[in-house]
Amino acid sequence: MTTVTEHPLSKGGDAKRAAEEAKRAAEEAKAKAAEEAKAKAAAEAKAKLAAAKEKARAAAEAKEEKRRQWLERAQQEIAAAGEIAPQRDPESVAKQLDAMVERARAAEILEPHDKNNLREQVHLAKRTMYERHVDHLLDCAMAASHDRTREKERNEILKVAQAQFGIAMKLGSGQDVREAVRYRLGIIRETSAAGISQKAKENAEREAQRKEAVFPNERRVFARWTDPQLLVVIEGREHATANWSLGGLLVEGVGDAAHQVGEEIDIKVGLGRERLYAERVEVVRLAPDDKLMAVKSRRFASVLIRIKQDCDAEGLAPA
Repeated sequence: MTTVTEHPLSKGGDAKRAAEEAKRAAEEAKAKAAEEAKAKAAAEAKAKLAAAKEKARAAAEAKEEKRRQWLERAQQEIAAAGEIAPQRDPESVAKQLDAMVERARAAEILEPHDKNNLREQVHLAKRTMYERHVDHLLDCAMAASHDRTREKERNEILKVAQAQFGIAMKLGSGQDVREAVRYRLGIIRETSAAGISQKAKENAEREAQRKEAVFPNERRVFARWTDPQLLVVIEGREHATANWSLGGLLVEGVGDAAHQVGEEIDIKVGLGRERLYAERVEVVRLAPDDKLMAVKSRRFASVLIRIKQDCDAEGLAPA
């Protein structure tokens, strides 16, 4: 019988193949481990990035909340200034408002436009306080003019009124206010303790009409402008403003049954159709016979401030 014997080289070939397979398996295991490590590192990096984004988002939200609270407190302080009694000297309140502006200037959580808006609103609030105080002082001076024993008092009141009006003028009181004060001063000077001259009576009647236009009974923190007129879109219909301020609008051509006092409505407003801003406002007064509707902004830093900035950018000076 012939026996087939194994070739001595076959064992060496098997060992070599086994070594190569082992080496390949080791390399594959190493590559797999590297891929897994890479995937793990990528996942960890992704998780860190997500955590960093979440932290940044939370920080941004916290900053925005602090900013909102800061501005709300500032708005409350400005609104309170608009509610002070006319007989109160505005100096202490004006100083408080100036201090608030300084705090705002140093507040890192406020944006530059926040600081500018605050400064502008405080300026308007101070001017209005002084104008209303001057109006009250002139009322007191007129009352004192009818009593001979109060002549010295009248003169002292007029002295204070003129000083306070000087501050109001530095704050930018308009020509209409200046003319009204001059008329009132003329009436007071022409009023004697024995009675009121005919000329003073004529002046008084004329001045009373001016006063209603310049110093209305409602307390206004913001200056009112009639020019430029703004375009106001309400429920798809276009209207123009009779006057406007940073706090509200007096809208023309509004039907008597369209809205109610206290109602909140959505409007679009701007200098023209090409640039309109959306805003939610509250109806505060209706004049059906004249088809007028007064609305006020519900929030601080309303779009009316942006419209004022548009005016500035286009070289328009509201008046």
